[in-house]
Amino acid sequence: MTGAADIAGEIWRRESARIVAGLARLLAGDVGLAEELAQDALVAALEQWPESGVPDNPGAWLTTVARRRAIDALRKIERRERGHAEIAHALRTGDPEEIDLPDSDTLDDDVLRLMVVSCHPVLAPESRVALTLRVVAGLRTDEIARAFLVAESTVAQRIVRAKRALAANRVPFEVPAGPERTARLASVMDVLYLVFNEGYAATGGDDWLRPALCDEAVRLARMLAGMAPDSAEAHGLLALMELQHSRRDARVGPDGAPVLLQDQDRSRWNADRIRAGFTALVRARQTGAPAGPYVLQAAIAACHARARSDADTDWGQIAALYELLIRAAPSPVVALNRAVAVARARGSEEGLRLTEPLLSEPALARYPLLFGTRGDLLARLGRVTEARREFERAAGLTASTPERDVWLRRAAELPRAASYEGPSLGAAAERFLDRPDLRPGTARSYGQTLGRLRRALGDDLPLTELSPEAVAGVFAETWPRAAPATWNRHRAAVRAFAAWAGTGPLDRFLDRRWAPRGRVRPLSPDQVTELVEREATALRERVFWRLLHESGASAAEVLALDVDDLDLEARRAGQDAITWSGGTSELLAELIAGRVRGPVFLADRRPGPGRPRRPHDLCPHTGRGRLSYPRAALLFKRASGGATLRALSGA
Repeated sequence: MTGAADIAGEIWRRESARIVAGLARLLAGDVGLAEELAQDALVAALEQWPESGVPDNPGAWLTTVARRRAIDALRKIERRERGHAEIAHALRTGDPEEIDLPDSDTLDDDVLRLMVVSCHPVLAPESRVALTLRVVAGLRTDEIARAFLVAESTVAQRIVRAKRALAANRVPFEVPAGPERTARLASVMDVLYLVFNEGYAATGGDDWLRPALCDEAVRLARMLAGMAPDSAEAHGLLALMELQHSRRDARVGPDGAPVLLQDQDRSRWNADRIRAGFTALVRARQTGAPAGPYVLQAAIAACHARARSDADTDWGQIAALYELLIRAAPSPVVALNRAVAVARARGSEEGLRLTEPLLSEPALARYPLLFGTRGDLLARLGRVTEARREFERAAGLTASTPERDVWLRRAAELPRAASYEGPSLGAAAERFLDRPDLRPGTARSYGQTLGRLRRALGDDLPLTELSPEAVAGVFAETWPRAAPATWNRHRAAVRAFAAWAGTGPLDRFLDRRWAPRGRVRPLSPDQVTELVEREATALRERVFWRLLHESGASAAEVLALDVDDLDLEARRAGQDAITWSGGTSELLAELIAGRVRGPVFLADRRPGPGRPRRPHDLCPHTGRGRLSYPRAALLFKRASGGATLRALSGA
């Protein structure tokens, strides 16, 4: 029978959550086993329906077959937990040919339980997403992998680990009551919104939109709102998704390029979704609960939906709503969106002022929209050179090809300033470092700081346009979690350069960080150079000592590095907390040659049977363990004549 497989797939997509949830309730919350049995039923349908035909009630057919599989499984598997024997007996006493489905309310309760379990706090966020899409949405592993641009094996491992974690932590198959219920539903909503956002504005790849992922998130949000009618935030989330998804057709141009909100043809916005969003927002308000983050975001989206054009938008109301949102759910991203609204309501200068503190936010150090927003505000103020630099920085930070094209196009559209005959950043930095009064060690230290500024801002940047905001942005992007001693060293270099060049206080937004003054005296750059350049020193020690000195990180942080943490081209690792120079990148490449996983710094030999190591601390290529701190400290103490690793890092 042609089309039977397609019908089975469609029925599975629609009914899988109910089937898995019902089985999980009967199997004492064993979500993994429930999904396996439901999958067995689907396989049976794919085998039998092409020959026997699709049954009149395919969902009930799948449920019945899954129940039979449960009977067989419980006959074969001896469970340790009490109650499983009674469950098997209860299943055996029923007639498997008789379809006895729970009523609709019970099924809905089961699906809600399944959502709550899939988004349990014991799971990592990425595992919650994968498990929810797998067992609640019914997506295949390869579909999830394609949606998030990761390997199928990675998604499969996340799902397996999630099921094991639920079993190991004995997570009950229930929706808790009281404050815990509110917290767990909030976790579910966060996961659904994460799924929606990945479809709404993909964080990587060649596609700007993934409508199927948005559709799935909206479907699950509708299900959640229907099963939690007293939750204002559940209705608010649904309203937010519907209103944002209504813009789908207008968010991409004929050439596939993204279209920004202010440039969209609003006649292409989906009116049905807008009405659905307004309806959900009304229901959220009818609950009588205070407006939470999702309700407030939905209200902001409603302001955009009501406006006939960008010029008609009530930016004053949107700015007021963001004031409420930043109190309800303070975050750097909300603060950035508030700055945009304030700029449109009160002027770009005011909005730009609000973005300045965000340049030192570690969470936004590599957030393209921060620099894209600043570029837009600077362009509105006529500061085209600075705007172009911010657009180019935003393009360099995004992994999404369409988004990168948007920022590069914005930069190219800006008018070119008249030729500048004064000193550039590159030329001024070279003259500053070539001064005869600078000691070699000081020149090397200053050179690291100015070299990073030159790579980030460009050698041709006119020195008169080097601003404290731009310097703070580079610091936030490059050294967000640097040790206090390292941060203060780079800050001192900027202060010295600014005093020499007469540019004014370039460190205006760089507060000095408190660093405890211990008894350990740091080694001088010349002493470090002498240590790492000894011919008899092993490569491992040379790289470790040099990286520890240049990054200013603790020895424990450096020893904990894995090969896949390293970004040799960008000269950083561990979410930008550890940075180094180009020479160190070459040594690192030599040290890890041929290895793609496991610890960077390895012990001299494999661990013996009496000293087992965690899998994370073993190299899959060599079988050797991670270099221990005591061993590293001893090697350095011998080489330096008694100094400690703290003297090397300055931490």
